[in-house]
Amino acid sequence: DRNLAILVSFIFAVVVAAVFVYAGVAKFVTFNNWTFQARALGAPDPAIVLVPVAEITLGVMLVGGWWLTQTVIAGILLLGAFTVLLLVRLRDEERQPCSCFGATSQRPISWLDVLRNVILISFLLVAAATQ
Repeated sequence: DRNLAILVSFIFAVVVAAVFVYAGVAKFVTFNNWTFQARALGAPDPAIVLVPVAEITLGVMLVGGWWLTQTVIAGILLLGAFTVLLLVRLRDEERQPCSCFGATSQRPISWLDVLRNVILISFLLVAAATQ
């Protein structure tokens, strides 16, 4: 049923949008700590500001359904980049805090962070496939 597919697409998009907006806002709210943690993870300075802006923008665009295909692709690319960073940092002897949700994330990076990103990428793929 087409209406069910549209509803499923919207629900999956809203879940990812909520995560993106929460993460972006949390980074700005804890900006000084976020900056410190992001640098410790190896993030370049431009990314420190651009990442939360991108997260909030993508979240708003997902909920609005604007340019859904392009927004899904951008979201997958962003989550893919985060996942690569996590996989690289998982090899470190001393693991830094995730910083995935700004300085509100104080626990060290773990495989759960990678799993979360894979689930979010899957949600975006379902949202695009059912639109």
